[in-house]
Amino acid sequence: MADLLLKNVRTAQGEGVDVLVRGGRILRIGPGLDADPGVNVEDGGGALLLPALIEGHTHLDKTTWGSAWYVNKVGPSLTDRIDNERNWRAATAHDAASHSHALALAFLRAGTTRIRTHVDVDTDAGLKHLEGVHATRQALAGRVEIQTVAFPQSGLLARAGTAELLDQALAGGADVLGGLDPSAIDRDPVKSLDVLFGLADKHGKPVDIHLHEPGELGAFTLELILDRVQALDMKGKVVISHAFCLGALDAARLNGLLRRLALLDVALLTTAPASRPVPAVRACREAAVTLFGGNDG
Repeated sequence: MADLLLKNVRTAQGEGVDVLVRGGRILRIGPGLDADPGVNVEDGGGALLLPALIEGHTHLDKTTWGSAWYVNKVGPSLTDRIDNERNWRAATAHDAASHSHALALAFLRAGTTRIRTHVDVDTDAGLKHLEGVHATRQALAGRVEIQTVAFPQSGLLARAGTAELLDQALAGGADVLGGLDPSAIDRDPVKSLDVLFGLADKHGKPVDIHLHEPGELGAFTLELILDRVQALDMKGKVVISHAFCLGALDAARLNGLLRRLALLDVALLTTAPASRPVPAVRACREAAVTLFGGNDG
């Protein structure tokens, strides 16, 4: 990889600096830098210098990036969309390897070098999608860091055999164990979370749970999750994705949950769909809760 001296860029604080890159790594940042003869020199034109971006929540395995336009005509519920998506991928032989590779490169071109991707594991596809994304991870190693979440999109208890597949996924290289709406999808949140956290504890893996459940239902499930984080001493190892319930609670209820999230170092990942309330950035920051965003689908 050629060395480079990038001149005339700005830090986030507005300071004008140069950047010297050697062997593909930043060697020095500062004003008035010089380079050895033969090093490529480019003028940054006063552009803003930022760290590489992190995509905290996406689904590389199910993207149709670069494919023909697909009209997603399904019913209104989350389960309608989940079932349609699973059936469509099976019927079209959707290839998670090639599609995830294309989207990961699109992220890279936009300045993203680290990606957490939730990858569907279900009793129809087995580990096929995960293996495809792992092929992309290997192909792009050194360029993009891809962290995979074994994600039971179609439910954990709802489809017998899913827990065994998640066990295999974690043993086979998935970095994180995912979950989905233990109350609304599995209809038995205590058992669902016991199975989920039992697998995470067995493999020593962190957890990232999609929680779309609204209002008080979501708050109830969130409390059950936090109970298990505390019991298993998993501070700093759990993320709640979406957490839409936190955007629809009264102040006293919200503040109590935020205090507990902060105490247990449970982070929140969310998106901002127009149809859903979302956790309040100011309230989360004031409570010292880690909050970050992702592009999702």
